[in-house]
Amino acid sequence: MRPPATNPTQTETTVVRIEWPMNDHGAMTVRVEGSNEVRQLVEFADGNVEETMAKLPAGASLPVRMESLSTRGNAWRVTGLVGRTPQSTTDTSGRDDPTHRGHRSDKEYGEAKERAEV
Repeated sequence: MRPPATNPTQTETTVVRIEWPMNDHGAMTVRVEGSNEVRQLVEFADGNVEETMAKLPAGASLPVRMESLSTRGNAWRVTGLVGRTPQSTTDTSGRDDPTHRGHRSDKEYGEAKERAEV
């Protein structure tokens, strides 16, 4: 179990959409649906939360409780999942295809996609 939040005012519940699925290092990128803010999720309350988040494809959205890890830039810890099953949406960005796994820039993605198409 992770230590409690060091700054409780930084803990919030919000709906996020998966932009980049979890990579090999256990981190993922989400977009806060209300503000369009991009956040890096790098820690999870427990193995169940991490396992659930790891299964989600790009485009899925769900409400989560999270807290800022203020000592790590734009890094956040998911402290819990909130009340409903994650909702998948159709992903038109192509970010869930195998050439885009991991944490790549759009340029790296384009290069990987070109190699995959050859």
